[in-house]
Amino acid sequence: MGAQAVGLLQELGYTDVRHYQGGLAEWLEAKTSTASAGPETVPTAHGHAGAGQAVATRRIGSLPRVGLPGRVSRIAYALADQSVSRLFRLWLEVVVACGVIYWLLGALSFGALRSAEGPIPAGVSSGISGLLSAVYFSAVTATSVGYGDIVPVGLARVVAIAEGGAGLILFGCLVSKFVSRRQEQLLGETHRIAFEDRLGRVRTNLHLVRTELQETARLCEGRAEPPPQALARVESASMIFVGELHAVHDLLYRPERTPGETELEALLAGVVSVFREFTELMACAQLKPGDRTPAFAASLRTMTRLAREICGDCVPREFAPALKTWMDQIQRLAGEVEQI
Repeated sequence: MGAQAVGLLQELGYTDVRHYQGGLAEWLEAKTSTASAGPETVPTAHGHAGAGQAVATRRIGSLPRVGLPGRVSRIAYALADQSVSRLFRLWLEVVVACGVIYWLLGALSFGALRSAEGPIPAGVSSGISGLLSAVYFSAVTATSVGYGDIVPVGLARVVAIAEGGAGLILFGCLVSKFVSRRQEQLLGETHRIAFEDRLGRVRTNLHLVRTELQETARLCEGRAEPPPQALARVESASMIFVGELHAVHDLLYRPERTPGETELEALLAGVVSVFREFTELMACAQLKPGDRTPAFAASLRTMTRLAREICGDCVPREFAPALKTWMDQIQRLAGEVEQI
């Protein structure tokens, strides 16, 4: 919706609508407030200057005004979308083009370059040395080095100023590209480490839950009724298990990064193992619905609901047959827990 509105505003001649700080709500509010000024005026997105200031208006049908800041912004965005190789080629093209301009200005006697020995020869009669000197000065100017061995004179000064500004912009874009690429690499590495750490925590927690259920089952052996500490341990273990089921569910439905089949199979096998221990413990402890606390009952409902959604035909991604088998076992065991 927002992208469509931005496109419509741009078609009407508005500029820099991507950076309109007030958003569409303020734009519409300003449109309403300016309606009393006449039917031929509407607010522009480009005219916004901050809170408390009036939004500029323009007449419908007039040509859109694009000031110098708007043009600079457009150039900056165009350069930001270019690759590193394209930016470097563009910089080389600027250096060569400006070098030829200096050389031609000298040949046309408008004044161009001068060294300590005198004017730099230009034109066809100067041979290749004059052109190389002009390109050398152009490269020094574009990099903002400025050795001072060659200086511009006449109209060449204007060209040198423009080239220096263009060189700074292009080099700034190149540096930002290298920095952003490095940041993307570091960010990707950080996401990878965090993802692997998350998988490790899920595997560890599933193992701890299974161990806790096994220990709790030993407390119920040989007893007609489960001890109170066994019920409390089952309740806490079920809450932890629900949290790990949420993590596995997110890996299947909303993955930030899809785990490998080996890693996913290990997780599903751990979930199946915990469900088996859970069904055996509930059958051993004879945890009837009336004996369950509200928190434990809520955990069981969430557990079965998440497990019902982990099946070979439910997950919106194609998995290997072995993984689908594990998923179907999880769904079947969840049904057994629900019936107890």
